[in-house]
Amino acid sequence: MGGSESGRGEPPGAKPGSARTYARLLGYARPYFAIVLLAILCSLLYAGARTGRAYLLKPVLDDIMIPQAGRDAKVGFGDWLQLAEDGAGDATDATATTADSQALSERAAAAIPRLLLAALLIVTLLPLSRFGHEYLSQYVLGRVLVDIQQQLCGKLLRLPLAYHYGRARGQTLSRVMNDAQQAQRSLELLFADVLPSLLTLGVGATALFWISWQLTLGVALVAPLVVGIVALFGRSIRRNAARRQESQGHVTQRLLQIFAGLKVIKAFRAEGHEEEAFSRENLRWLRRNMRVVLFRSLSRSSIEGATNAFGIAILIGGIAVVLSQTIHLSLGDVGAFFLVMQTATYRPIRDLTRGWTQIQEGVPSALRFFEVVDADSEARDAPDAVGLNELQRDIRLVGVSFSHGSEKVLRNISLDVPAGSAVAIVGRTGAGKSTLADLLMRFADPDSGCILVDGVDLRDIRRESWLSQIAIVGQEPFLFAGSIRENILYGRPGATAAELRAAARAAHVDEFALRLPQGLDSEVGDSGVRLSGGQRQRITIARAILRNPRVLIFDEATSALDAKSERYVQGAIEKLLAGRTVFIIAHRLSTIRHADQIIVLENSIIAERGSHAELLAAGGLYRQFAELQQPGRTREAG
Repeated sequence: MGGSESGRGEPPGAKPGSARTYARLLGYARPYFAIVLLAILCSLLYAGARTGRAYLLKPVLDDIMIPQAGRDAKVGFGDWLQLAEDGAGDATDATATTADSQALSERAAAAIPRLLLAALLIVTLLPLSRFGHEYLSQYVLGRVLVDIQQQLCGKLLRLPLAYHYGRARGQTLSRVMNDAQQAQRSLELLFADVLPSLLTLGVGATALFWISWQLTLGVALVAPLVVGIVALFGRSIRRNAARRQESQGHVTQRLLQIFAGLKVIKAFRAEGHEEEAFSRENLRWLRRNMRVVLFRSLSRSSIEGATNAFGIAILIGGIAVVLSQTIHLSLGDVGAFFLVMQTATYRPIRDLTRGWTQIQEGVPSALRFFEVVDADSEARDAPDAVGLNELQRDIRLVGVSFSHGSEKVLRNISLDVPAGSAVAIVGRTGAGKSTLADLLMRFADPDSGCILVDGVDLRDIRRESWLSQIAIVGQEPFLFAGSIRENILYGRPGATAAELRAAARAAHVDEFALRLPQGLDSEVGDSGVRLSGGQRQRITIARAILRNPRVLIFDEATSALDAKSERYVQGAIEKLLAGRTVFIIAHRLSTIRHADQIIVLENSIIAERGSHAELLAAGGLYRQFAELQQPGRTREAG
């Protein structure tokens, strides 16, 4: 879908790269090339019919409305005026007048059938060709929008987590929705305005040249002026459109924050503050949008004024030519020339300018969503990557280091976790616990060192093969809009009804689901809003149980729960641990005291490691954490 690297052939006012960006956008229409050709053919027929309709004025004037002095002679404008005077002439001219009238009647009788046939053909072609062009164009444009948004969705799902962590959701959402639609809109303008206008302009210019090449050269004088106006305003439109799209992202982000924080906003009675902040973002967008509108309107108005002035000048010049007979033209020639010029040249120029200025607005949007498309996806599997049937021996971290930008999060972490054992990871907030879980899930790769699974570097194992053996239960239980059943089945969509019920029972989901009117088919609401935190967490555990993983990661799975919910969830977790390799990230030390080994992260390194009893006896950081949570019992244990 990439465009040529050359700037040759770029439209007026296009900056280097704009044409390439738009050519790349046009690549989305390539799969529908045959339909595009049909739409172009319909547009060409429409342009020809419109020009033919205007050209009919010539035979109407010359062959019917203006008496001819001789069979092939053409009457000048002065002669035509003289006819009116002849009608009041002497009686001695009556015989000549009668002959002229008879000749005119015969000429009209011969011309009218041809004119009616031509008019019928034009009347038939105009609506059919217009319908074909619009319907086929809109089909292609609809498919293009679907393809763009589908590609963006797929790309966002495959981007590494670091990409999403570093960007506001509102900006990302704005690029997927607003920018994609704005870019698609610029393609619509190409098919609806620019391309038909170019075809009509070509047909009209040919017709004008056929009628009078001398007058056509005069019309061509307006072309440099039009190009200059488009070049003058195009860059300003593009620059301000980019700022407007950025503001649109800020508006979307502010709205998302309001939705996500409604409880906090209401609790602190901050509705007025948020409304004012949203208003500021909206007004900033409006100001930037009006700058785009300003330059767009100036461009169109300038083109309109220039073309109208030239049109009047050509009309006056044409009449002067007829009167002086400097060029052999009839009044019908001049009338047809002027009508064709208005309908098939100046009107398309106006539409072309309108379409081109709005295309300039779409280029920044295309650039913004192409930034998403071009972002580096997750590292692909190596060509010689191997599959992993089932974890047999151990998972080892050897000298693992990792950074977020310039911040070192983990330094030289080495850890040996035998298969079937449980390791707990504790530490202060920001110590790198969740980052370690991300590395185990291969959401990112270490900067240095390696993670070995049964002696094989995790980077040499097919990602799908590894992730099929892992399940994660996080601190914030996420549920999809749908039923309890659908959310549990997300762990293994092909599971049987009996397996699903067993997972729900093991995670204590059935204890609350059976009290709901529709049981497991009850809707959970957006993000599980209809359920409590403990209920949502039990569903995520049921999801993990149904997956039947060999490796489990609990990332603060009970930290946000009350005591009663924690008991339920802890019971569900204990049923899930048997025979599996488990990583438990926790603040609450009561949930990890039975782990086979506990490591304490501090300042990005492993500061302590051992069993619960060993670490309490050592009197280090772990004991400090324990005393903060249960001071009395810890002193007794010590």
